[in-house]
Amino acid sequence: MNLIYFLFTLLLLVVNLAGQTALLSRFISAFALARAAGILLFCLFFFFTEHFVGLGKLTWLWPLTTGAATFLLYSERQRLIEQSFWRAELVFLVALGYGLAWKWTFPVIFPTSERVTDLYFIGNYLPGSQLPPLDHWFPPNRFDFYYAFQHYAAALMGRIFGLGPGLTYNLAFALLMALPITLAWDFARRFLAQKWARWLVIITFVLGGTGATPFVHLSYQQPANPSGEEMAQHVNDRMLASQRFIGYFDQRLNTEFGQRLFPKTATSTWVPRELQSEDFGYQYFVSDYHPPLGGFFLLLLAIAAIGASEAASQAKAVRDGDARPPGDSTFAPQALLALTVPVMLATNTWTFPLQVALVLGWIAWRYLNGRPPLWKALLLGGLGGFLLLYPFLSGFANKALATPIRLISPEDHTPLVQFLAVHWPLMLLAALGLWQKENRRLALLFSVIFLGLLLISELIYVDDPTGGAYERANTTMKWWGWIWTGGSVALGVSVLASSRAWVRWLVVASFMLINLYAYDVARYWIYSGKGDQGKLAAHGLYTQDPTVRDMFRHLEKAPYGIVLENCYGDAYTDSGIYAVFAAKPSLLGWPSHLSTWHRNVGQAWMLKEQILQFYLGTLPDAANWLIANKVDYIVWNYKDFEMQPGAWQQANEAIGDKYAWLEFQANPEVHVGLWVRRP
Repeated sequence: MNLIYFLFTLLLLVVNLAGQTALLSRFISAFALARAAGILLFCLFFFFTEHFVGLGKLTWLWPLTTGAATFLLYSERQRLIEQSFWRAELVFLVALGYGLAWKWTFPVIFPTSERVTDLYFIGNYLPGSQLPPLDHWFPPNRFDFYYAFQHYAAALMGRIFGLGPGLTYNLAFALLMALPITLAWDFARRFLAQKWARWLVIITFVLGGTGATPFVHLSYQQPANPSGEEMAQHVNDRMLASQRFIGYFDQRLNTEFGQRLFPKTATSTWVPRELQSEDFGYQYFVSDYHPPLGGFFLLLLAIAAIGASEAASQAKAVRDGDARPPGDSTFAPQALLALTVPVMLATNTWTFPLQVALVLGWIAWRYLNGRPPLWKALLLGGLGGFLLLYPFLSGFANKALATPIRLISPEDHTPLVQFLAVHWPLMLLAALGLWQKENRRLALLFSVIFLGLLLISELIYVDDPTGGAYERANTTMKWWGWIWTGGSVALGVSVLASSRAWVRWLVVASFMLINLYAYDVARYWIYSGKGDQGKLAAHGLYTQDPTVRDMFRHLEKAPYGIVLENCYGDAYTDSGIYAVFAAKPSLLGWPSHLSTWHRNVGQAWMLKEQILQFYLGTLPDAANWLIANKVDYIVWNYKDFEMQPGAWQQANEAIGDKYAWLEFQANPEVHVGLWVRRP
């Protein structure tokens, strides 16, 4: 039954997106751009509107939009067939299917990386209240301190189709990852006549590692005769290795060649700086619905818009029958290009300066070539985007965490050998761009932008609260992944279009080395555990136990209210897991995260201590404390009972007059269930 429900939901989503794409294709020539623009404008409109009035549940909307989409697809079937609309849809479905395959196989959300954090971000928006919404980890505060436009968009989809938090998360992940793939394909098909060359770029974009990938394969051996658990850990390490090479994996290489090329540098007074690079393909493994995903979408939207504009104005696009021929107006692509700048500010502020550099670089390049851009289009897209986001930015600007830009100190610079090991493919592509005449100017544009930004990343960094070995970790994680992702697509396509065979084959050889990472991906799929396969609600790790499953279901269906759960630590714990899957506020989320976002508020730490006292049965006047904090539900699970068996009785005696106990299992010696606030 769950599979039927999921497939029907997926069908509704695809039909709605197809209708939206068909409608926008009247004004935007490329279907990939039309699809991206339709989704972006739809979400921006609701994001703007709901800052003035919350629209609540929107399940009434999908029958209307589905009917309109079906009618539009049928009435315009002849135009769509002539323009090979269904071929473009097939590209999208393949890209969506790849993401869904990952999520079908590895759907679970648990406290690793930022999965739970992202689910909490989405949950803030699911009730459909006026924006900014209630902060589900720190009520009664408002969620107005984080760049979460993509999380709002996911929640909007969930509200329209009536999805639970976990399913919303997994579907939104697959969808947001599919859109950049279609945009990369659109850019590639404009300049590459050979389909094998397009596929090589896409495979490198989706499955490739970094320049460090071949060094990892040469320098790290798996354990001899590994057990199943050891093999699972080994394949997990290999997925990390290429992206977290500098300062982490290069210190773990276990062959003589690797240790000679990348010697260990740690001393008693100094540790290597961990400089990560999380590119697009790596996000499938990480599985976070985190802002870099939206950043990659906007990056590829900008590159595809540049490609559409240049192909149309220069009449050099390659015709493949999946869009109108070049020569159409470049107004819409240039407006979309400008729109990516303000939207990036609300989606992934870390890469906002890089997006600005990309757009400004293209504008300067157009002037240098004597072809000024269409300023009416740029102003419409840029200013229009800022106006739609103004209600959000007016609050966000005052609450955002202060992260100044600083010069990199000498001890924090990237070691030269490691820098070359990771970034050699980008530098090679930039050099090869000078040796081909077909798109030399375009290749030069992207070379200057992406290599320039790579150089800047060695001069400055964003000074966030981390330090020591992680001083630059967040900056390189966000910047290098963005630079490599954009550069590999933009420069890869530009150089593969060369008429010189030796140039093309050098690109092919370098991409094949990078694509050794596909072997690591395949082994990860083979050897990793798949106990939660197909459980797209994402809480299978917890709901294997029938009692916990019943508690989850009860909270999910219960009226909206604040949930109290025990505090098991400062971050990356199961604290708040019942509330987050029920899309309800928790009295306190992870204190360390809240302390960072809210600038070290003492209230979070005080609440933590009070919660610990309550679960020990020692909190004075517990009932009035709960009422004062407007707590409606109190979770008492197996872990809570085992930690302090006698505390349940003390708590029940203290709050029984104001909270009714609901038992969820039959053993009278073990109490597991919920207290619910009495009317």
